[in-house]
Amino acid sequence: MQIDFKDVLKDRHRWAMQHKETGGPVMGCYSALLPEELMWACNVLPLQFLMSPGPYDEALPHLPPYVCDCSRSIFEDHINGTYGYLDGLMVSHVCETIRGLAGILSVRRPDRYVRLFTAPAANDPGARRHLKTELSGLAEELEQLGGVPLSGERLEAAISVYNENRDLVEKLYRLRGRNPGAVEPEQVLCAVLASSIMPKDEHNRMLREFLKAVPETPHTPGIRIILSGLLFENEVVLGSPLFPILRACHARVVWDDLASGMRYRLEPVVDSPESDPLDRLAASLLGPQPTPLRSPTERKAGQILKAARTYGAQGVIFLVPKYCDPMLFDLPPLTRILKEEGFPTLSLEISGSLLEGALRTRVEAFMEMLSA
Repeated sequence: MQIDFKDVLKDRHRWAMQHKETGGPVMGCYSALLPEELMWACNVLPLQFLMSPGPYDEALPHLPPYVCDCSRSIFEDHINGTYGYLDGLMVSHVCETIRGLAGILSVRRPDRYVRLFTAPAANDPGARRHLKTELSGLAEELEQLGGVPLSGERLEAAISVYNENRDLVEKLYRLRGRNPGAVEPEQVLCAVLASSIMPKDEHNRMLREFLKAVPETPHTPGIRIILSGLLFENEVVLGSPLFPILRACHARVVWDDLASGMRYRLEPVVDSPESDPLDRLAASLLGPQPTPLRSPTERKAGQILKAARTYGAQGVIFLVPKYCDPMLFDLPPLTRILKEEGFPTLSLEISGSLLEGALRTRVEAFMEMLSA
């Protein structure tokens, strides 16, 4: 029987509670641009926040009306006890809203560890020295939270586990790209999301079994597309109307550049046992990062174009959350570059839940244009 990662997501607190039972701390995280390998090496389980369905009534009086549902969900779950078992919270400066949210939460819960972690924008010897010092200090803070002391051997082992996970996810994407009918897009996204809330070694085991169980299916015809942007986790778990609409239009997702998918920091940490693993982790965090705030639009467009040509995509659909300024700033130059290269685009603004009627009309029109 094939593993269903959606079941893992429906019971999103299970793995964290099991880790707590063994005496290990759990760190609530937002963004993939965090040193998860370091946390894992200190026996701290990194747990990415997954969006709750809402409504976010408790968050409304405390946050401006123009913040995204991601921020509202994190704030709501943080103060209503949904994540009451966490030993701390760590976020990366992916946008001004999240940076401000970390400050608000630190004031609301002064008894809880809150850490804003941001790697330098530059990538030079000075930046690497600074980041290494930051990582060493972070390891000491994690030890004070109940983690084990950092050692080179433990960090090396953590890097190996995480690199294997990245390799397995990349295999899943290649498999889907060659034959999108073999694996549904929901299965791919659920598999990646599951890796963010459970121990990576256990996820590696499950993903290996999942890949072995993928059936050999004949080539599936259809209009090949790429998804980019952000699809809220609750849309994936509870069932977004987007995927049934795409199937009804005979559209096949061959690749995605979603924040909850391929952008989960899939660049491996360089494997070089003779060098300091902390240096290699720092170099990885300073490398090209798949986020609007840290990656030039031209690089992101190049990644999408490469995938489109590799897997024969005919168009790109952007899913943009309401009030997400980094993605909204990225969108005009991205669509211009892609259109100049002959790839039509469709932009859909989402906010919590997609309105099915309007969504169906726009997607059907786009697919008709691509098939004409």
